[in-house]
Amino acid sequence: MAFEAPIGRKVRYRNLVFEVKACATRGGGDPQPQPSAYLTITTDAGVQSGAAIGPRQIFKGWMFANAPSLHALRHPVYDVWLVACSASTPPT
Repeated sequence: MAFEAPIGRKVRYRNLVFEVKACATRGGGDPQPQPSAYLTITTDAGVQSGAAIGPRQIFKGWMFANAPSLHALRHPVYDVWLVACSASTPPT
């Protein structure tokens, strides 16, 4: 499944919450541009060993569309990778 995550806004997919802090695309005029984005991914509250736990951050850093294995999200259920980057400034 693909979805857009605007800079500065939290986007939920199931129990994951994505927030893009910055994005850049080098070589925008090239046939193979190089998009990258700095983002955080958190999980919702859950239950572990019978006790409720709050949201926790599971990823913080840069993702690169041309190198999805670099700085990839490590999660037992979901694979997450960057496809493109099109925004330049956060919304107000």
